Amino acid sequence: MSSILNNSAALSALQALEMTQQSLATVQNQVSTGLKVASAADNSSYWAIATQLTADKGMVQASNDAMSEGQSVMATATSAIKSVISTLNSMESALTEAQNPGANIGDVNTSLASLGRQLSDAVNGASFNGLNVLNGTQTTLNFVSGFNATSTGGSVNIIAFAAQALTGGATSTPTTTTSTSTITDPATIAQIAGLTPNTATLSYGTDVITASGTGQPLGVTVQSMDLYGNTTTTTYTALDANGNTSANDASLTLANAASLAVTTTTQTTGTSNLLTQSGIDLTGGTGPTSTFQIGQGGVTAALGLTAVNQALASVTNYSALIGATQDRMTAASNFNTALMTNYANGVSGLVDADMNEASTRLQALQTQQQLGIQSLSVANQNAQLILKLFG
Repeated sequence: MSSILNNSAALSALQALEMTQQSLATVQNQVSTGLKVASAADNSSYWAIATQLTADKGMVQASNDAMSEGQSVMATATSAIKSVISTLNSMESALTEAQNPGANIGDVNTSLASLGRQLSDAVNGASFNGLNVLNGTQTTLNFVSGFNATSTGGSVNIIAFAAQALTGGATSTPTTTTSTSTITDPATIAQIAGLTPNTATLSYGTDVITASGTGQPLGVTVQSMDLYGNTTTTTYTALDANGNTSANDASLTLANAASLAVTTTTQTTGTSNLLTQSGIDLTGGTGPTSTFQIGQGGVTAALGLTAVNQALASVTNYSALIGATQDRMTAASNFNTALMTNYANGVSGLVDADMNEASTRLQALQTQQQLGIQSLSVANQNAQLILKLFG
């Protein structure tokens, strides 16, 4: 039936054309923005996930940027410590030379004073953005190393670093403390009984083990030294089942002891500076004249050499700690970079448009639009045909 009041064909063609134009507008927006989900209206679930992942990626990027400062602080300290170690090696040479007969002590002292100033210069110059992990101004530093994203927000990951002072550390009055205890565990007793006495020189990392002397109760003594020259002396005395020492029990040995009486004595040097060992400040102090001089304050070439060796061991150990921290930072940085790549790929898979598909659909929809316009035009011509019936 033909009607001049309702052109159903034209209405159908118009509806089809409007749908085509809506789809065309969507595809054109995808082509222009590169996004298939540009807002929550496009896909609320994907948009929310992508927004959170983008925020997490930004936090990881910020963490990585912050950690680069920490890496620079550690790199600066490493460079300074290399200089310190080189200077300590020069001091070793000078002090070894001073022990030769006929050595010119005056020249050696001049060299020691100059080398001491070099130590101070290296330590004080190891500052990056106001942070110096060598001069005693820092204790524990927490470097940002990443971001731990969770469903409820997240937390910042840190790499903790315990700074040690080569100079400028806190000083205190030297102290001696003694404590006592008893060991009854058979396995522990067996381990102590297996200790072998030695004739080593006490230093950081090298313990001295001695057996009890003549006329003393049977036992063994272990001496150890920490980074700062503080010493701990632990004496283990064998006891039988009745609590008697070897003075009252001739058959008693460390191996068959029922228990061990333990006496621990700790002596602090009163300083926490790695470059001050056995009371000798290798930098020579901050005054106009160096205090590290052979023949002054009871300092001999042998004592000075021992102090330098102890400082060298301590500084080398601290350098290893810095290097281990740098390795952790590098590993964290590499992980953060990979994580950011994963986040970016995840967001891309959720919201990015497939441009190959979009271009194909765009051409198809443009063709559909042209055909729809022609179809609407034909449908609108039906009303003109009705006039011919009355012509």
